[in-house]
Amino acid sequence: MKIAAFDTSSNSGSIALLEDRRLICELTVAFVAAHSQWLMPRFDELLKRSGWPIEEIGLFAVTTGPGSFTGLRIGLSAVKGLAYAMNKEVIAVSTLKALALNYRYSRFPVCPVLDARKQEVYSALYGWEGESIVELIKECVSPPDELFSRIKSLGLSTPVIFLGNGLKVYEKAIRDNVQPAIIAPEPLMYVKAVNVGLSAYEDIASAVRPSRLTPAYLRKSEAELKNKPA
Repeated sequence: MKIAAFDTSSNSGSIALLEDRRLICELTVAFVAAHSQWLMPRFDELLKRSGWPIEEIGLFAVTTGPGSFTGLRIGLSAVKGLAYAMNKEVIAVSTLKALALNYRYSRFPVCPVLDARKQEVYSALYGWEGESIVELIKECVSPPDELFSRIKSLGLSTPVIFLGNGLKVYEKAIRDNVQPAIIAPEPLMYVKAVNVGLSAYEDIASAVRPSRLTPAYLRKSEAELKNKPA
């Protein structure tokens, strides 16, 4: 089966085309000024480079959060539109899980950290049992100190690998509070759509109609908070 996978959950962006778990082509960029202007032209470009007619795509996969509210809305809207037009199903993939898969099969726990602003981070902690990824700390939004406390409470005997755009703000705090901590190199800081696509193959039973695709924000948007009744 051919899968088109997308990530627009932060200020980076990624698109990948996969066939039977093989990566055909991928584009990942560290900074996207506007996903609304970037996404569809680059997707069309990848289709042309791969020689795929869009009609051959059997399934779509997309990160649904947590992450940038605007970025997520753009990605989900684009994927819903494509899936509706082609009468295909979609698979939702956690942004944090996709990011952790940059270190697939790591012998150390992996902690993706995304800047949630308001002095908070989106985070989780993952490990591997054989070929299966498992949550050691569930996805949450919290101040960094709460994340550090949760990690310490596990009594881990190994280093923890940290990655994600939250390190641009909290790297020093991580190094000061989690020891030993391994900071991922720059190329591994971004969600890669190939991991979104591979997650879709591994969880293909979760495919749904596009109408059921919803974002996982983990907290309310500014607009929702401002419109909350007094």
